[in-house]
Amino acid sequence: MFKWLRAGGTGLDEVEETFADMLSDDRHVFDLAMSARVGGAEPATVAEALNRTEERTDEAERRIRRLVLVHASVHGASDIPACLMYMSIAKDAERIADLSKNLFGIADTVGVAPDGEARDDLVRLRDKISPMISEAARLFVDDDRAAAEAFIETARDLQEHCHRQIDTLLRDQDEVPQAAATVLTYRHLSRIVANLLNIVSAVVMPLDRLDYPGEDEPSED
Repeated sequence: MFKWLRAGGTGLDEVEETFADMLSDDRHVFDLAMSARVGGAEPATVAEALNRTEERTDEAERRIRRLVLVHASVHGASDIPACLMYMSIAKDAERIADLSKNLFGIADTVGVAPDGEARDDLVRLRDKISPMISEAARLFVDDDRAAAEAFIETARDLQEHCHRQIDTLLRDQDEVPQAAATVLTYRHLSRIVANLLNIVSAVVMPLDRLDYPGEDEPSED
């Protein structure tokens, strides 16, 4: 999708760079949050860095909005599709940091996930999702359609896995320690993946489909 947007020299390089930095910060917030939730880090030891980095993502989204509005006022209707696309995916990136901060909030309230199958599974998800945040930035910059299709398939599989785990926990919640907190953890992970899915879908889908990468399962805000 992006090649035709760039072909005319749209002058949105600063927006693209800011967006890539946003995703880098997203990964840092996610890693810090999950270090507290499943890695055993004391929340107090990561809170300051996490909050500072999450605030940078908020400022980055505001910066992208300002840059896009200025760009649109100068270039007019010809660049409206690019401007709308950047507005949409910048919001997705901001939500990833928000949701990661919510994961940290779970750890701050109930502590690390207890040993067992659920914690092992959450560790596996952490190890899959963290590099996907950086990969989303690369796919966005490189406009790699084939890799984007593979990314989307993986993301959908991860969402389905989270949903199955949630269903199982809701059925067996009386037998699982921290059942409610673990359900929320899976829920937030699924929503983080949904926002990554929105970002990467911009590589392969028309603008009007960015928030609806699957016909039967719209993405989550």
